Amino acid sequence: MALDVVVSAWLAEAWARGLPEEKIVSGLPFRGVSRKEVHRELKRLAASPDADVLSTLAFRIARLEWQARARRRAASVLRPSSAIPRVKRLTKRAFLRDFYAPQRPVVLTGMMRDWKALSRWTPAYFKARFGETPVRVAHGRDETPFYDLNVHAISRTVRFGDFVDHVESTRRGNDAYLVANNDGLRERLPELAKDVGFFGALMDRRRLSGFVYLWYGPGGTVTPLHHDTANILFCQVRGRKKVTLIDPAWTQLVRDCVSFYSFIDLEKPDLKRYPYLTRVPKRTVTLSPGEALFIPAGWWHHVRSLSVSVSVSMTNFTLPNPGDADDPLPGVVDD
Repeated sequence: MALDVVVSAWLAEAWARGLPEEKIVSGLPFRGVSRKEVHRELKRLAASPDADVLSTLAFRIARLEWQARARRRAASVLRPSSAIPRVKRLTKRAFLRDFYAPQRPVVLTGMMRDWKALSRWTPAYFKARFGETPVRVAHGRDETPFYDLNVHAISRTVRFGDFVDHVESTRRGNDAYLVANNDGLRERLPELAKDVGFFGALMDRRRLSGFVYLWYGPGGTVTPLHHDTANILFCQVRGRKKVTLIDPAWTQLVRDCVSFYSFIDLEKPDLKRYPYLTRVPKRTVTLSPGEALFIPAGWWHHVRSLSVSVSVSMTNFTLPNPGDADDPLPGVVDD
């Protein structure tokens, strides 16, 4: 039987790093994968015509990790504060200078006052205006390993009004969640975009499709540790969310990753498996309605809803956004 693509990707990276088979077997973060299957896959990798390419990429990764270690050592001299600053009002120039260009997270606290969504987006409003609208919702997250990686496979179409009833009656749980990947604001509910604001000249009101996304679910929903390839402004409309961030300079210690996700559970870390996590600085912030968090591209983040929550994520900056042009997915390697 062919191995799951997530398992195969993990094994390929471990092999390319030169780890011995015994260490790979003992370090597997998956259940139900036998030693025989691991041996067969490693043998296949060694005989693959792509073996030299994998080794070359592993060397490049090691070089980047060395550069990140050097950056961490230099930064440790100043012992910067782990707190994420909160700024009430910020001009575009100040945002660019102090946060966007240096890639520093910040919470904007006074810049969503023009959002009609803050007062309009109630369960009654959603049901009255959009109750019959079909939306794609991720279901069965509790029973699905790596549910965010498998979001499209576990999503199904439901009436938005029925999902509103589910959220408001459930109040707490991680099993069902309307997430950004389900295109709730872009394709299904574009009228809701009229209720959001654009932070003065910071966000581009002409770019909505593919840049502005809706999140809606009960308290207890979790987006596991991951990073994005574009700068994001994460805007809280209803409820509260706890966000934990890790500087990308520490990526080397955020192990067991596939695509842009880590298997590490930041809330209940396995310190026997990942003892070095105690060395990784974590920055935590709780967002309330009317607050927006700037998450720079590449910053790892874990998100938990503390109550029934409605959020909007935006990537439509009027400033150049890394994800607009440079996608680090495999395919093209630039020197």
